Amino acid sequence: MSLKRPSQDDGPQSRPTKAFKARGDGAPADYSTDVRKKIISSTRTGQACDRCRVRKMRCDDNPEGCLPCMQNQSACKTTDRISGRATVRGYVQNLERRLHQLESHCHELEDRLASLGVDVKTLGQFGPLSSTPHPIYREAREQSLQPDWRERCQRTNSSTPYPSSPYNASRRISQTDGSVSRLPDFRNGLTGENYLGVSSGNSLVSSIRGTSLNVLGMEIDLADYMHADLDEPDPSDYEMRPVYNKSYYAFILTAFSAKPKPQEIGLPPREEGVKLVEWMYDDPSFEPSPAERVTVHCVFAIMLWQFVVRNWENPVQQADYNRRSNLHYHYALGFFRQLMASHTLQDVQAMAMLCIHLRALPKPGACWMMTSTTLNLAIELGLHRSMRSWAPESRKISVLEIELRKRIFWSVLVIHIIISGKLGRPMALREEDYDVEMPQAVDDNLLSDDGIDTSRKGKCEFLVALTAFDFEPICIDLYNNIYAVKRSPQTYVETVLRLESRIQGHIDSWDVDQLREWDSANDVTKVYPMYIRMWPLEFRLLLRHPSLSLTSSTEFNDESLTICMDVSKQILGIVKQLQAWKSLDSNWQTGAVFVLAISTTLFGHWERRDELTLAAFEVLKDDMRAWMSIIGDMGRFLGTN
Repeated sequence: MSLKRPSQDDGPQSRPTKAFKARGDGAPADYSTDVRKKIISSTRTGQACDRCRVRKMRCDDNPEGCLPCMQNQSACKTTDRISGRATVRGYVQNLERRLHQLESHCHELEDRLASLGVDVKTLGQFGPLSSTPHPIYREAREQSLQPDWRERCQRTNSSTPYPSSPYNASRRISQTDGSVSRLPDFRNGLTGENYLGVSSGNSLVSSIRGTSLNVLGMEIDLADYMHADLDEPDPSDYEMRPVYNKSYYAFILTAFSAKPKPQEIGLPPREEGVKLVEWMYDDPSFEPSPAERVTVHCVFAIMLWQFVVRNWENPVQQADYNRRSNLHYHYALGFFRQLMASHTLQDVQAMAMLCIHLRALPKPGACWMMTSTTLNLAIELGLHRSMRSWAPESRKISVLEIELRKRIFWSVLVIHIIISGKLGRPMALREEDYDVEMPQAVDDNLLSDDGIDTSRKGKCEFLVALTAFDFEPICIDLYNNIYAVKRSPQTYVETVLRLESRIQGHIDSWDVDQLREWDSANDVTKVYPMYIRMWPLEFRLLLRHPSLSLTSSTEFNDESLTICMDVSKQILGIVKQLQAWKSLDSNWQTGAVFVLAISTTLFGHWERRDELTLAAFEVLKDDMRAWMSIIGDMGRFLGTN
């Protein structure tokens, strides 16, 4: 029998009422306290963060971010199940802390104004807070108007005195064209400006910020690859078996002997070996030092890895070479403590070989740590000082050792600049901190302890490296000024023009005849001029990038955007040729530059979409297809499927 629905005439007393739980004193129960007690007594996390949830990793309840995200230097975000909004852990607490600071500051200012006889209205006397978005670059360009620098500083979420980029916008929808950009996205454990000299991500396009890029409102972490050879092991499983892959955690375990290094790895068969290490084949009684072992095994690790990233047609052979490369690498890395304890010139040379191999790996953390340590040891040995600055009694060393010292220092310095610059970390040295000369351009076979043999003709095989050495001081200047923590709008344009002049001077110093010789070659040297020409293009892209602009000059900002679009087009032309030759540089920092060029191209065409013709749009589509093919190859290099 169905129940009769109560009628309106039945009166209010016929409606059932729900009994609420009450405390003993009659006050309503505090359900939040009950839930809080259950959470405290529970050993479970409650809700895993998004990254651990997707990757099925064990999460923890650290309010500042879980351990896996902290190790990966990723924002530990959790998506609310009701609102669907993803926020970083500690987001609400940071907002409350910031609100408290602002309220205290407002009260202090109100007291000061009141003491001056000014009638101060409290916040509640004003209307609702304005939701007007910040002007985006397109609006500012049309109006030829930029807000004052200090005013822009106050409108950013940064705690440092950076002006917002002319391209900055809030996530709200613009009333002009409906475009949407993103709010700042702070990475775990970092406050304020997370990367050197770059806005916090609240822009339609941003330059390289660590391993992350903001591409038209979408965050891309170029080091967050999902692949078995790169994934971090479960940090809570301390009794796990040793892991010999390319992850940062595996690097730490092996380098600091937390887990045993692989058993001694035999050298490849003699026919696969190289002539330079024939003494390790021919003399069974020879007992190499730790530095010699590391150097030789790093050579094989590098060779096998380079074969892996450029020959994916045979998956079985590729997997075998990758496994062998990892074993050689971890076996060499297992001598890290001995190299640190001894730190002779030979030990630093062996550590430099580890830096060279780590530079090519998909994730940057291990390389940055190794390069920083090796550079410190090189400075301790005085490798950064010129022979002319030594005391007379210290100059009695061979020409071979002097040249070796130069090569070690410059090689480590170049890797340090590349890694630290792309990660947005400070440079370890200024140009004023070293005076060592660059290595001499000589044939290695003519160099000995007795000096350089001038009776025979030879050919220098590392001229391209010398060009890179000459280029890197200008990069230090770039990162120490344009990407510095303290920048001034008053000197921004002057600094950009000065750096433009320096890079042009570097280009003018090239040996044109040598470039032509390389261009006409049919061997590996034909790739040399391609990279030499691409370095200044990358430099100008980083120098003129729109998100770094500190000037309100519409003319200068338009010029910078035009330069960036033109440079990105030239980079594409070079990279297409390198792709055809299977000679792309297989590391994350190169991929970062490619993605930066793509995002800048798209952003520039979007800003000037009213000027875009149908023919230009078809060219843009062709360029994007070419870039996607290149990114696909880079994905295979970096370990993705």
